[in-house]
Amino acid sequence: MGGSSQADIGLVIAVKRLAAAKTRLAPVFSSATREAVVLAMLVDTVTAAAAVPAVQSITVVTPDDVAADAARELGARVLADPTPDGHHDPLNNAIAVAERTVRAETPNVVVLQGDLPALQPHELGEAIAAGRAHQRSFVCDRHGSGTSALLAFGVGLDPRFGADSAHRHRRSGAVELTGVWPGLRCDIDTPDDLLEARRLGVGAATARALAGFR
Repeated sequence: MGGSSQADIGLVIAVKRLAAAKTRLAPVFSSATREAVVLAMLVDTVTAAAAVPAVQSITVVTPDDVAADAARELGARVLADPTPDGHHDPLNNAIAVAERTVRAETPNVVVLQGDLPALQPHELGEAIAAGRAHQRSFVCDRHGSGTSALLAFGVGLDPRFGADSAHRHRRSGAVELTGVWPGLRCDIDTPDDLLEARRLGVGAATARALAGFR
């Protein structure tokens, strides 16, 4: 990360409070285990992203102290999420805050979901390379409705994360990238998503957090 002349991407990851994240995993995990799994997925996502030569910096924006400490240990910059409670669009607001900071360093910004435990560095690298052909582009999730990554080269991100975000990003003019990147597309919302990630092969932190679960 940041060690070569081709490193020109400022990567942004927004993370909720761990206690509020991935509530659809609650039927299979205790609260403590669910928080540990969410944190582990963030660690594996940041670790994979940091291995991509094009990535100049990684910025994690979060209100969670534990997630912040883990991100710092991996070399990411951490921004405290200033979004007030009750904000109508907290995720996109957090991304916008981080984007303003990152754009002071580079005009090329990529938002990545923080729950991609099966992400392979080459997948993200290939998506970034494909995205360079467009000002704004995105990678949808494996279900075709969500967004795993949003890329912007020299223009604003205009993030539309949330319900049906793939459709919203498409309607906003972002180009859909269609590469075969199963780990990049496998963000985790449900137990079935986690099973698919394990089939693909999760990172070391997630594997440890899931030890004993079948």
